[in-house]
Amino acid sequence: MNSVVKFCSVASAVIVAFSVFGQPAVAQQDAHFHRQAMPLSRGNTNAIQPLNARIPDLNGLQATFTQDYPIIGANADGSDLWPCFGNSPANPDCPTVGNPSIALPLGGIVTGFPSYVWRLENTPSFGNGIGCDALVNGTGASGVPYMPCGQIATWYEDNTADSTDDLLWRITVTQGRRIIYDAGTVDFGPAGPTVKYPVDVVLASDANFGFWPGAQNGPNNGNCSPDSNYPLTSPTFPTGKIYVVQHGKTCEEPAPGPATVTTSTVLATPEYTQVTGNACTSKGVQSPCYTVKWIRRYGIQQNFNIVLE
Repeated sequence: MNSVVKFCSVASAVIVAFSVFGQPAVAQQDAHFHRQAMPLSRGNTNAIQPLNARIPDLNGLQATFTQDYPIIGANADGSDLWPCFGNSPANPDCPTVGNPSIALPLGGIVTGFPSYVWRLENTPSFGNGIGCDALVNGTGASGVPYMPCGQIATWYEDNTADSTDDLLWRITVTQGRRIIYDAGTVDFGPAGPTVKYPVDVVLASDANFGFWPGAQNGPNNGNCSPDSNYPLTSPTFPTGKIYVVQHGKTCEEPAPGPATVTTSTVLATPEYTQVTGNACTSKGVQSPCYTVKWIRRYGIQQNFNIVLE
């Protein structure tokens, strides 16, 4: 799985690319997670000024399923084409916009169209031509790269000034009681001391639904993510990596009809527990290793519906 975390300060953008491996490899392929934070111009940093009306700690702005990029890994460094954010100086992955062309400014974003109705089968006349049924488009099968039909994206404003707690993101997509997508709990780690608050944050995950050929058996099959970079090798957030904690769900093939996208965004304090033996080695991690639980500090849900046909 090739995952990308993007985090921007006012002056520069830092892009860290790394590999995330599911288990087994055939049962879990590329899932691209993105984080982008853009400081807001409110005249003050790192301290929220009192207002007549209290500002929510985390305030949901938008949540949607957008069309995905037409070419996977289109940038020269192999990173995804979308989402792409303006910068100063220009971001080399999406430097210009407009007619006549001008530099894509800080605060600008390039992404796909949002849609309510999504096709299950592959079709050249819709979006990037890739259907949302992973079994139909063959994505993730042995030797076949993960081919998402869209990106689940959530925007929120962070007024917490909490730069030390971990940012957690959980996404599930269901049709009634049937689960067709479960990202597990994605831990992006803390924002760090250089972030200036308040900030707008966008989180995005590439997605299609269900399972691909040979991955029908659960739990943690197909688009139900297994552990990734987890358990941890030390009681701290791993440098240069995100990690995913599985939820043991079994993904079923999507069907025509409505689907509910449920997202949870949380800032939480991690608590680590040392474990030994098979709890580590069965996941390919040297013993001893560490599991994690989190104490929730702030959180929001941003849920919406789509229709599959």
